[in-house]
Amino acid sequence: MVDCPQCGNKIGFLNKVECNNCRKIFCKKCYNSYTLKISTAIIHDNKGRPYSHHYDVPVSVCTHCQTEINLKAVSDAEKSNPYGFCVTCGLETAPTKYRINRSEKIKLEFPEKKALNVDMFCLEAYCPKCSKVYSKHFLWSDGRSYEGPSNYDDPVWYNHSQARLAESVERIDDAAMYYEKAGFLEKAKQLRIKNRNQVVHHITIDVNKLLNFLKESNFTIPYKCPSCHGTIKINGQRDAIKFFTCEYCGTSLQAIDVQNLINDMM
Repeated sequence: MVDCPQCGNKIGFLNKVECNNCRKIFCKKCYNSYTLKISTAIIHDNKGRPYSHHYDVPVSVCTHCQTEINLKAVSDAEKSNPYGFCVTCGLETAPTKYRINRSEKIKLEFPEKKALNVDMFCLEAYCPKCSKVYSKHFLWSDGRSYEGPSNYDDPVWYNHSQARLAESVERIDDAAMYYEKAGFLEKAKQLRIKNRNQVVHHITIDVNKLLNFLKESNFTIPYKCPSCHGTIKINGQRDAIKFFTCEYCGTSLQAIDVQNLINDMM
């Protein structure tokens, strides 16, 4: 007999289980059964007609591996979507909280037979103030994400949090779009107006500064149009009004790229 690496109890012949993830032997108190996948077999009814039989494949997962899966899932979720908005109490000042619900069962339906109720990990997003759960995403027993209709995101919460995420990295157009989807029309409008004013002011100042530098230095910088791939000569002879426009196809150039290219020479 050996000791269980989790709890230290003696493991007998009838009191052991192998973890499907780490392949270590544990006692039967230190594991739970979760679904690894859904398999399909072709069988025949009493009249000899074939049909698809769906069944779940449960495996043993030790408590150590369960904890590892839980920590990684929560950590990845917090990194990818740290901005919250509670659709119930309106809390916006605290980050989204995540947790794994190990007792949640997922119902999988198939056209050929009754639904399967299987055991999976459920990653939940919830409000730290009122505990409202507004997102559920299921994981297989090895931590892989389940992609299917049983996953759930409250659309207001999702779009608002995506808007905050986009705004934090200055993707203003995306942020405004997500605010609009979440129903925050005034917020989307103000964000677009603010962004438009900032862009106009920024470009006006930069064009004057860049043109003066190019005229004084007599530099000519070749720049390839991202649309027609024509080579554009950027120098002090360019029209200030069409400074960031391709003279071949009329495409608007990436103003930031052109500005950075010239700034590197200044």
